[in-house]
Amino acid sequence: MADFILYDDFIDFHLIGINSSFKISSQFIYHLNLQFQTRFERINDLDIQIDGQLHYFSIYYWFDEANKLDYHLINNLPLESLQPQKEVHLYKLFQDNICLVPQYEECNYVLKISGFENELHYLELPFKENDFIDKIMMHDIDTISTADRLVF
Repeated sequence: MADFILYDDFIDFHLIGINSSFKISSQFIYHLNLQFQTRFERINDLDIQIDGQLHYFSIYYWFDEANKLDYHLINNLPLESLQPQKEVHLYKLFQDNICLVPQYEECNYVLKISGFENELHYLELPFKENDFIDKIMMHDIDTISTADRLVF
């Protein structure tokens, strides 16, 4: 009998969806760092295979020294969908948009928080809705079927 790895055993983080008026992640990070004194920095992209296609998602990382928390801010849309298209292929008109976390399909970013010792509802996020953060939403991690994509 084969041993199976259950990714649920490794999901010790929370995911928060963020919708911003900044579609370009570097602009969003710049304003986030400036306004909220965070220190997000770009790290290696997340490359993941979805429906047989390899997609790349940009990731920004910040370790909050004061609270001992790891924050990973990840584009919810793959990098190739954020690039201007020179030609549109007919098959792409009928494809669903690829999202890293489909439960947050209305959000262009996903925030992964790990390292917490208490429940997240006691944790104050390092930023809030404002003039460039339109929406912050949270689903229970157990209801996010694609959370295993973010085990890294």
